[in-house]
Amino acid sequence: MSLRGMFEQYIEAFNSGDGAAYARFYAPGIVFRNGAGVSLTGPKAIVDYYAGLKSSMRRTLEVRGVAEGECCLAAALASQFTILEPGLFFGEMLDPGDHVELESIALYELAGAQFARIEATTLRRYIRRAKEN
Repeated sequence: MSLRGMFEQYIEAFNSGDGAAYARFYAPGIVFRNGAGVSLTGPKAIVDYYAGLKSSMRRTLEVRGVAEGECCLAAALASQFTILEPGLFFGEMLDPGDHVELESIALYELAGAQFARIEATTLRRYIRRAKEN
């Protein structure tokens, strides 16, 4: 399978919210840092982190572009978060129905056929409040 095909399967599994499905793409010692600066090590830590967010927000990740290397890929990503529970997210108090749109770039380094390191940085963030609609 091509690197791009593997990545598309990973994004599909991630968007499904099935931790076991997307954890299989992670090397045992994966190091992950998201655009907010949260740093996690190991598949379980990543899956637990996103599982903890499920009750408060729903996320959809869209791939805008991919550049492949020999043992890595870079992806331009767009994420939309729909807030389900009120709370402090992205440094702001958000209410149910609010949406946060992020554009980011992520580097995925491989160890064999799994991701060994993921480094993401946020390029743009936009908050659309439900009460403004």
